[in-house]
Amino acid sequence: MTDCQKLFSGISKAAWGYFFLYFNININNVSILPGFVGYLLFLSAIRLLKEEERELSLLNTLGIIMALWTGAEWLADFAGIRIEGMWQFIDIVIGLINLYFHFQLLTNLASIAAKYQPEGYELDAKLLRYRTLQTVMLTAIEIVICFQPWLSEVWTSLSVCMMVIYLIAGICLMKALFDLRGCLATTVSE
Repeated sequence: MTDCQKLFSGISKAAWGYFFLYFNININNVSILPGFVGYLLFLSAIRLLKEEERELSLLNTLGIIMALWTGAEWLADFAGIRIEGMWQFIDIVIGLINLYFHFQLLTNLASIAAKYQPEGYELDAKLLRYRTLQTVMLTAIEIVICFQPWLSEVWTSLSVCMMVIYLIAGICLMKALFDLRGCLATTVSE
């Protein structure tokens, strides 16, 4: 596989990984688009892109932790057990790992975009903006989830609004990654 093909495939896997994270479609409390598949796609993307951005290899361990955790949650949901929220400390640690993982992943993807985007596209700037918005929204959502038992219904309604904004930002993020993939497609075909 050539370097351009690795880039194309890695960006594709990262974009599809976000698809699995942002679209949580459930049937009887079991996601048909499980989050652990998204993290497996991220790990594959990291493997393909680590020569381009060396810092990506540092995310490998965190990606494995997130894949295992989201896989355990999915299996528990399949068995009818809800483990999310059982251990607040673990939820906070997983939330922090998740925040850092995506912040750094998107920072590195923006760096790749800066190198390979055509002039005037500004995909790197878009990815950095969506990274920041995603980080702020994930932080706010984690805070609301952690303190939900003590918050009034106004905060619960606010958390729904935050999740909608988070979803819209995710769609924009995926579009930017697919646009970057499109830019790389022309390089691969040459």
